[in-house]
Amino acid sequence: MESNPADVRNRVRGTIFPSLCCLCRDTVRSPNDCLCNLCISNLPWIKNPCPHCGISFQNNQLCPQCQKYPPPFRRCVAAFEYQHGSIDQLIMAIKTNPSCPEIKQLSALFAKVIEQTYQSSAMPEIIIPVPLHWRTMLKRGFNQTEAIAIALAKHFNSIKVFNNLCLRQSYSSPQHLKTKTQRIKDMHHAFAIRPARHRYSKKTSLSLPVLENKTVAIVDDVVTTGATSSALAAVLIDAGVKYVDIWTLARTSWHI
Repeated sequence: MESNPADVRNRVRGTIFPSLCCLCRDTVRSPNDCLCNLCISNLPWIKNPCPHCGISFQNNQLCPQCQKYPPPFRRCVAAFEYQHGSIDQLIMAIKTNPSCPEIKQLSALFAKVIEQTYQSSAMPEIIIPVPLHWRTMLKRGFNQTEAIAIALAKHFNSIKVFNNLCLRQSYSSPQHLKTKTQRIKDMHHAFAIRPARHRYSKKTSLSLPVLENKTVAIVDDVVTTGATSSALAAVLIDAGVKYVDIWTLARTSWHI
């Protein structure tokens, strides 16, 4: 089997000019991008997720919250439990720098989790990153969930990324400053399918029939209450999607 020339170049470059782990400052070895093997193993991996909401749960069973109030999406696949001291630093880098190596590193680790999750079931056919409101985009200059979605799609060639299909039509203050009740209230009518005239170009032609009976993966960086994911999932299901899965790098221990 022939080696990818880009991979060979990266290995040679990494040997001559080794990078430092962004957490412990130890040397990073190929094929890692910005984390050493020890720091990767010490990340807060979710080992026993609730099969529905993805929250870390003791018995790897459906959690009581999902039994009582099941969310509209089919499953939430998360790699890490959101904690201070490691994963929060990595995700903050992703939110502030669209070219940071953390995007590629965490997406590669997450792709392995996704592969394991879908060993006995079909993968989603479409990836939709959670859209930002235009005011947030104007301030930040990029959408970090779109960067994650594109990085993940490189691991799954058959999945298409639709980053201009949905829009966020309401603007609110940062979600992490709010209670669960406030988050859910803010998400009412927060998302919509983008009007057709904005979804057509010479290169792409997206229409609602594209979604009919499809399985869609919504990509986010962190899921806390699930209010954002649930609101977007409901809009997609109304548009004809059969199943919606949530793919998120990190999941907090705060139930949906």
